[in-house]
Amino acid sequence: MFVRQALRYRWSQALVLAGISLLIGTCAVFGPWFARAVQQTVMTETLSGQRLSAAWQLETSPARSSSTNPQPEDLTKLVPADIGPLFTKPVLGIHSDVNWRDAPEPIVSRLLWRDGYCAEIVVVAGRCPSGPNEVIVSTVDEKTWGLEPGKTLPVVPETSDVGGTLKVVGLYRPKDSEADYWFGRPPVGHSHPPIDKQPGESDYLLTDRTTFAGNTWSQHTTLDTRPAPGVARLDDLDRLEAASSAVKVKATELGAENTSGLQGVLERIRNERAQAATIIPLVMVQVALFGLVVLALALAVVVDQRRPEIAVARLRGSTARRTGRSLSVELGLPVLMGTLAGAPVGFALLLIVRATWLHHGSPIELPWTVPVALLAVAVVALGVVVLQVRGVVRQQISALLRRVAPHRRGRTLGMVDLAIIVLAIAGLVSGLTGSGRGPLPVLAPALLALAVGLTFAHLLLPIAGLISRRALRRGRLGLALGALQISRRPAVTRIVAAVAVAAALVVFAGQAASVGQHNREFRAGYETGAEGVLRVNAGYLSKFTQAIDKIDPDRHWLTPVVVTRPPSPDSLQTMMIEPDSFQRIAYRGDRLTDAEGFRKLSAPNVPPIEFRSTQLTITASTGTMTPVQPKTVNNGQQPVPQPAARSIRVVANVVNLSTGARNLLTFPRLPLGRQAELEAKIDCRDGCQLLRLGISRDLDDQAGIRGDVQIEKLSSDDHPSIALGQPEDWQPVKQPDSSQDSIEAVSGGALTLAVTNLGGDQLLQYASVPPVTPALVTPDYRYDASATTPGFDGAPIALAKLDRLDGPVNRFPLRTAVVDLETVRRLAGTVDEASTEFELWLNADGLAKVDTIVDQLRADGFAPELIDRRTDRTASYGRSASALALQLTPVVGIAGWALAIVVLLLTVVTSWRSRAQDYASLRITGVPASTTGRAARWEQTGPVALAVLLGSVCGVVGAQIALPLIPLFADTGGPIPLELNTNWPVALLLWLAGTAVLATVTLLLGTGVNRRAGFARIREDLT
Repeated sequence: MFVRQALRYRWSQALVLAGISLLIGTCAVFGPWFARAVQQTVMTETLSGQRLSAAWQLETSPARSSSTNPQPEDLTKLVPADIGPLFTKPVLGIHSDVNWRDAPEPIVSRLLWRDGYCAEIVVVAGRCPSGPNEVIVSTVDEKTWGLEPGKTLPVVPETSDVGGTLKVVGLYRPKDSEADYWFGRPPVGHSHPPIDKQPGESDYLLTDRTTFAGNTWSQHTTLDTRPAPGVARLDDLDRLEAASSAVKVKATELGAENTSGLQGVLERIRNERAQAATIIPLVMVQVALFGLVVLALALAVVVDQRRPEIAVARLRGSTARRTGRSLSVELGLPVLMGTLAGAPVGFALLLIVRATWLHHGSPIELPWTVPVALLAVAVVALGVVVLQVRGVVRQQISALLRRVAPHRRGRTLGMVDLAIIVLAIAGLVSGLTGSGRGPLPVLAPALLALAVGLTFAHLLLPIAGLISRRALRRGRLGLALGALQISRRPAVTRIVAAVAVAAALVVFAGQAASVGQHNREFRAGYETGAEGVLRVNAGYLSKFTQAIDKIDPDRHWLTPVVVTRPPSPDSLQTMMIEPDSFQRIAYRGDRLTDAEGFRKLSAPNVPPIEFRSTQLTITASTGTMTPVQPKTVNNGQQPVPQPAARSIRVVANVVNLSTGARNLLTFPRLPLGRQAELEAKIDCRDGCQLLRLGISRDLDDQAGIRGDVQIEKLSSDDHPSIALGQPEDWQPVKQPDSSQDSIEAVSGGALTLAVTNLGGDQLLQYASVPPVTPALVTPDYRYDASATTPGFDGAPIALAKLDRLDGPVNRFPLRTAVVDLETVRRLAGTVDEASTEFELWLNADGLAKVDTIVDQLRADGFAPELIDRRTDRTASYGRSASALALQLTPVVGIAGWALAIVVLLLTVVTSWRSRAQDYASLRITGVPASTTGRAARWEQTGPVALAVLLGSVCGVVGAQIALPLIPLFADTGGPIPLELNTNWPVALLLWLAGTAVLATVTLLLGTGVNRRAGFARIREDLT
């Protein structure tokens, strides 16, 4: 009865307490609920986005015996029965890689049957195959190869010379070549005529299963299935991993192979799950913690207002314990009801988030952590009620009768405030000096703001008294009265602490959201390399560069990047770039190195020696040659005496500009001591470059010699005399086991070679190519002087490391040597297509013109493919558990401001009568209304503005502590660093916005209090 009457009498206070408790309860249940929903959503979207990696793609090899060809149904036995419902319906198939010889050169193709394929294609002409050796071909092949219904194709398997004849019965186009049905093996997109070194190819030849009834085709049988997104859930992770391992073992026993990457996908899901379990509860705990602080402040204000009533109850004989119990029940009931009401509100909020942010990617479930969190927060909230009530009811009755609680002149801290400050500092220090794990470091913004806010609030009281006295002496009555009100009302400490924590949470939320978004874009940019990447199937560098020079000669939209990979995964791969265009086009390309680094990386400015000819003619002579004996041979013994040297051979490395091949041209013998005109045949009609000159020895003429070889003249069909430059333009090429040999260019004739030769080859390299290629080497590779990286032909290129790498290497951040494309082109080498990739990196303008670029490349005989876009990677990271969790940060900021405003409103609602009476009394004494108005506004606006500033600083500092501990990506670490620097524009904007919002609220509230300071407020109602 008493409680009901009390709630009816003070329903507004009960409503405020219930509202604050509702927010606390909502945060408590929403955190674990949302974390579980995010985990389920990430699993669903990961399985959907990486469906090919997650798929089980079982395939058998052709049987060795013609009588044991496996059937696709045999593969279904490998899928465990209990795991089957979690997977999509298996798609069975049979295929054979074949060549059809209805053309001058064999044409590569694939003969394919898949279960139900006729439902996945559109028959443009003819019909779908229904009998053996009938095929349906793509409409592209009709144009490329002239295939049409009724035509026959003589076809043989790649591994056999015995095949059969296929009859074309129709033309098709797929309904969707990227549909899940094809499991990453689209039937079209393969057809093209012969390109460079690649043979012609057709799209898939689709056929009936009866074609494979015999033993002709050396067929492969396949089964494709994958975990069904939305069906496979978190609780199935262990079962999926165990089944994937078991299937791989059983597949091997059957002679099949499972190329699934499901285990890696499951590991990624686990990492994402850990992210959600870490970030979301901690973010929501900060809001709940602030809510509890606000609840404690609100209860302190409410209980403080009840001081006269508590005193009257004590005077009427009620004990402090009984009075406290009655008041705890009165205040605890709305707190408990509000906290418990947070459960349905949290569930409703989850439904909204599930439909908007999570796109219905999670089931509706009740994890056990939700009721536990709700129970825990309810107990804590009720404990706060008991502590606040207990501290007041135990005061002396004389103190309870005072309108403002008395305080000692020393302004000592209260035990509760002191305990909170000590605990906050201890938690902050523990988080900073510990292992970096656990919740304390991530709670740094709230803990820091709480400690600083309470400390500042208690320092503010004596400082306000000092300001009041000085302002009064200077005649600034409004400021003096406002500062006096601050110094005599301890409730200001509650306002300052609450506002500081709110501002810290708002700024931290802004930092977490903006820094997280920046790092997702930053990482996506480096992983992609540029805004977009085109892969081009080039076989010759010259044709590749000619094609892109026609598209964009000035490199406004694109930059070429060529990558050659080594046979060993632990060796360096080569990334060849155009330094000038790379700086403009690549993502942060200008930050790869500094200007000096790009200058050193670029090819020398010395133009290559070029000519067009079918032969080279050289006029050369040798002076007196001195015999030289090697000191020792490889085994350390004295060398066997050799017959006197008779001749040498002049050799040259020539680069074919058309094919890129580097050829060794050997001239006829040059007898020692004689001059001769030597001629060698070479096919350089399309142009060649002279790369190296040197000497060689015949196997039967290995005696050591020392002397000069003078090249008087070098000529070609188009150059009667080829200029060979200055002696300093030629540098020796290091040869293995050449410590006793030497060669150098000296003055004399067109070029004079001073040699000490013990029978090996010796070469000088022209200055158009540096003798050792400068390179930027990624820091993960242990570089030494013997390091090499592969060229176009896989031959090792000696490196000179430039210690000027300023950031990650775009797209290839591990075990990579970045070199100049023109330098390697001048070194030349026939392109090894198996280990070389040609890419075009596009900026935003290039990506907008990608269709035009693709069409022009296709017109030049290439088959380009857009394989990567930065926006796609950014969007993918935007759906990670970390990104979904950090979407809560704006909600945290809004909740922080809302709670701060609630504190201000509650303070004014519970104290405006006494404050209005104070200002009314001052007016009777002659103080103008304008002066009391300034005092009313100064009373809260000043402390609030300072609290916002302090809280914002704490938010920035706390963010620098907490952000390194928040996992922004599933794979922590890696070569691409995080950029966690403070986003100052966001911090300043939120500080200004917080100051404006909260200062406006306090100004309006102060003005309202002053307007109510009429003379009628002086009368006291004693009833």
